[in-house]
Amino acid sequence: MAEDIYREVDEELKAERMRAVARRYAGVAVAAVVAVVAGAGLWSWKLAQHKALDQAATGTYLAALRQTDHLPDQVGSGPITLVGKAQSGLEALQKLATSGDQGVATLARMQEAAVQAARGDAPAALAAWNAVQDNPAADPALRSIATLLWCQHQLDTGDIPTLRSRLSLLTGQGKAWNGLAVEALAVLDVREGHRDDARKKLSALVDSGETPAGVRNRAQDMMQALDPSAG
Repeated sequence: MAEDIYREVDEELKAERMRAVARRYAGVAVAAVVAVVAGAGLWSWKLAQHKALDQAATGTYLAALRQTDHLPDQVGSGPITLVGKAQSGLEALQKLATSGDQGVATLARMQEAAVQAARGDAPAALAAWNAVQDNPAADPALRSIATLLWCQHQLDTGDIPTLRSRLSLLTGQGKAWNGLAVEALAVLDVREGHRDDARKKLSALVDSGETPAGVRNRAQDMMQALDPSAG
């Protein structure tokens, strides 16, 4: 159930290149696809907003982005080993993430998380997302998506109070990630056995005009699955 939620981030971001990347990584775990999708589209858009960024740092970031754009499919349960340009790109991102230019550093940290997720290193990806969401100097939009991805990646196993606390920061009318955050909270309700609470959240998503179509459709399916009279 939780894996289905991850597939909808690209619907929110709405960029053709992101959809292409999702197709390219069709064999990778869904959570990793989400991370790479975000890395391919949102970060490039945010980079265009930082016209005052140091050109050398920006050039290094874009080069690292290209180097890590094509990763081999994950095989087995452990992280895959990066070689050649991909490894060099990851190392460049990690170095940029600790640089003095806050804009490039945040973008690099987010792309580092995308790469780590794509290669199957969940702890490293979670640590990178956590570093962004805990950084008060980082761009608010990037902090929000880092929070969402950090939570989505561990809906089945993470500490529920912590997940609820962080997801609550993304909920509220007019907030970009409200639909996905409320949906994730409903999944946590189900995980804890609070089916009535889950149904209330899902019903609110179905009735809201702000809910993305994919989230609304899935909320309807989840409500039907939670209906004791169904089937």
